[in-house]
Amino acid sequence: MSNAAFHRHFKAATAMSPIQYQKQLRLLEARHLLIAQPGSAAQVAFTVGYESASQFSREYARQFGLPPARDAARLLAMGEAVALEID
Repeated sequence: MSNAAFHRHFKAATAMSPIQYQKQLRLLEARHLLIAQPGSAAQVAFTVGYESASQFSREYARQFGLPPARDAARLLAMGEAVALEID
Protein backbone atom coordinates (compact mmCIF):
# COMPACT_ATOMS: atom_id res chain seq x y z
CA MET A 1 0.00 0.00 0.00
CA SER A 2 1.38 3.40 -0.87
CA ASN A 3 1.90 6.07 1.75
CA ALA A 4 -0.90 8.21 0.26
CA ALA A 5 -3.31 5.27 0.21
CA PHE A 6 -2.47 4.42 3.82
CA HIS A 7 -3.16 7.99 4.93
CA ARG A 8 -6.43 8.05 2.99
CA HIS A 9 -7.62 4.73 4.50
CA PHE A 10 -6.45 5.71 7.99
CA LYS A 11 -8.32 9.02 7.81
CA ALA A 12 -11.44 7.25 6.53
CA ALA A 13 -11.32 4.84 9.49
CA THR A 14 -10.41 7.30 12.26
CA ALA A 15 -11.47 10.73 10.93
CA MET A 16 -7.94 12.00 11.62
CA SER A 17 -4.47 11.72 10.19
CA PRO A 18 -1.95 9.26 11.67
CA ILE A 19 -0.06 12.16 13.29
CA GLN A 20 -3.24 13.58 14.81
CA TYR A 21 -4.12 10.12 16.10
CA GLN A 22 -0.69 9.67 17.67
CA LYS A 23 -0.92 13.12 19.27
CA GLN A 24 -4.33 12.31 20.71
CA LEU A 25 -3.05 9.01 22.15
CA ARG A 26 -0.08 10.79 23.75
CA LEU A 27 -2.30 13.47 25.26
CA LEU A 28 -4.78 10.90 26.63
CA GLU A 29 -1.90 8.93 28.17
CA ALA A 30 -0.52 12.16 29.65
CA ARG A 31 -3.92 12.96 31.15
CA HIS A 32 -4.09 9.51 32.68
CA LEU A 33 -0.58 9.87 34.15
CA LEU A 34 -1.34 13.31 35.58
CA ILE A 35 -4.31 11.86 37.44
CA ALA A 36 -2.86 8.51 38.44
CA GLN A 37 0.58 9.78 39.50
CA PRO A 38 0.35 13.50 40.24
CA GLY A 39 3.63 15.19 39.50
CA SER A 40 5.32 17.58 37.18
CA ALA A 41 3.58 18.26 33.87
CA ALA A 42 7.02 18.61 32.28
CA GLN A 43 8.00 15.13 33.47
CA VAL A 44 4.77 13.70 32.09
CA ALA A 45 5.43 15.48 28.78
CA PHE A 46 8.82 13.80 28.45
CA THR A 47 7.39 10.45 29.57
CA VAL A 48 4.81 10.40 26.75
CA GLY A 49 7.34 11.47 24.13
CA TYR A 50 7.33 15.25 23.92
CA GLU A 51 10.69 16.97 23.64
CA SER A 52 9.30 20.35 24.67
CA ALA A 53 7.23 20.90 27.81
CA SER A 54 5.85 24.16 26.43
CA GLN A 55 4.67 22.47 23.22
CA PHE A 56 3.05 19.76 25.34
CA SER A 57 1.24 22.38 27.44
CA ARG A 58 -0.05 24.19 24.35
CA GLU A 59 -1.31 21.00 22.73
CA TYR A 60 -2.79 19.71 25.99
CA ALA A 61 -4.70 22.96 26.58
CA ARG A 62 -5.91 22.94 22.97
CA GLN A 63 -7.17 19.35 23.35
CA PHE A 64 -8.72 19.53 26.84
CA GLY A 65 -9.43 23.24 27.35
CA LEU A 66 -7.15 23.74 30.38
CA PRO A 67 -3.41 23.57 31.04
CA PRO A 68 -2.24 20.16 32.31
CA ALA A 69 -1.97 20.95 36.03
CA ARG A 70 -5.34 22.74 36.19
CA ASP A 71 -7.08 20.01 34.22
CA ALA A 72 -5.64 17.28 36.46
CA ALA A 73 -6.66 19.18 39.60
CA ARG A 74 -10.19 19.62 38.21
CA LEU A 75 -10.48 15.94 37.31
CA LEU A 76 -9.16 14.85 40.70
CA ALA A 77 -11.64 17.17 42.45
CA MET A 78 -14.48 15.78 40.32
CA GLY A 79 -13.41 12.25 41.23
CA GLU A 80 -13.43 13.11 44.90
CA ALA A 81 -16.88 14.68 44.57
CA VAL A 82 -18.20 11.58 42.78
CA ALA A 83 -16.64 9.33 45.46
CA LEU A 84 -18.36 11.38 48.18
CA GLU A 85 -21.70 11.05 46.39
CA ILE A 86 -21.32 7.28 46.15
CA ASP A 87 -20.55 6.87 49.88
